[in-house]
Order: sequence, then C-alpha cells, then structure tokens
Amino acid sequence: MLALAIHTCGPALGLALSNFEGETHHQTWALGRDLSTQLHNLLVEFVAPYDWKEFSFLAVAQGPGGFTGTRIGVVTARTLAQQLEIPLFGVSSLAAIAQRALKQSPTDSALAVEMQAQRGQLFTAIYQPTAEGLAAVQADQVLSLEAWESVLASYPKALNRVAAGDDLAETVVQVLDLGHRGWMRGDRPDWSTVLPYYGQHPVDR
Repeated sequence: MLALAIHTCGPALGLALSNFEGETHHQTWALGRDLSTQLHNLLVEFVAPYDWKEFSFLAVAQGPGGFTGTRIGVVTARTLAQQLEIPLFGVSSLAAIAQRALKQSPTDSALAVEMQAQRGQLFTAIYQPTAEGLAAVQADQVLSLEAWESVLASYPKALNRVAAGDDLAETVVQVLDLGHRGWMRGDRPDWSTVLPYYGQHPVDR
C-alpha cells in the first residue's frame, strides 16, 4: 500500500509518501510564485521509482491558506485521484497543525488552533483528540482576534492553544497521517467531494 499527500496552502510545497510499514518520505520546497510551474516535475521526481498505479489513496491540504497555492494543490490532487480512480482525502491545514502539536505533546485536552489570515483576522478551529484521530469541535472559520478570544474564554474545558508557524508545508506528514486514519476507518471519499477552503476571498474588503 502506498499513499501520497500534497500541501500547498503556504508559501512552500510539501510532499509526503508512505507505505505505512516504516517507510515514509517527505520533502518541502520554497517555491513561492513558481509553484504552478514546478509542481508537476517535482511530483514526478518525488514519486519515482514508484508507479502511480501502486497508490491506494491521496490526501491534500484543502485550506485554509493562501488562495492561489491552495487552489493549485487541490486541483492537482483532484485531477490525479480522478485519473487514478482512487480516494482523495481533503484535510484541513488547521487539523494538520493540531495533529503535529498532538504528536509533539500528547494530550486529552482540546486543541485551539489559530493562523494569521488577511486584514487582521485569524483562521481558527478547535479539535478534540479521539482514538481515531481528531474531531472538529469548532469547524474552521475566520474570526477577529476579539471574537476568537471570546470563544476561548467561554469554552467549558481546558484548551491547549496552538499557533501556526511559518512552516505549514512541514505538516504534510500530518495531512498524510490524517488521510490514513480515514482510510483505516473505511472512508473512501471521491475526488469530487474535496474542495478548497479559502476562508476569505482575496478581494473582500
């Protein structure tokens, strides 16, 4: 069994590949505006020497994040999954951040994740660790800092607050992990169900 994850929601590209039997590879590239022209070639090089027909599923970070990068990553993953006729797992980039924090510091408490958005707002979400992965207590949404602080203050239980760093692409490993957890639960999502989540429109005022 092989699976591939793609993360393009930040300024860098992240790719991860695993057979879930001890062999996992991941790499990031600071591509910036070159993402659209470099992604295909880097994908081909990263996947070699495996055959695309060996892959059981794909996973992609579906946002929130940068508008153009998120769109490119999701469109690429959808196209590959459609052509290969395999499931595609869409994973929140905030869930991937929460999953990494959970791996670094295991806890039973909920994780309150925040990431800078445009116009002084925040991408936010609250995830509760479970035996099967993460359960979204508060789905991804855009809030002002004041509104987010109010949500946290009114939460009935202890929270671990997690702030996203500048290394979003590094969490591609967690995107793959969360996709694999879905696979092990028996989920087989069709590529057509995975859509980018932008949170904000780039031209909103």
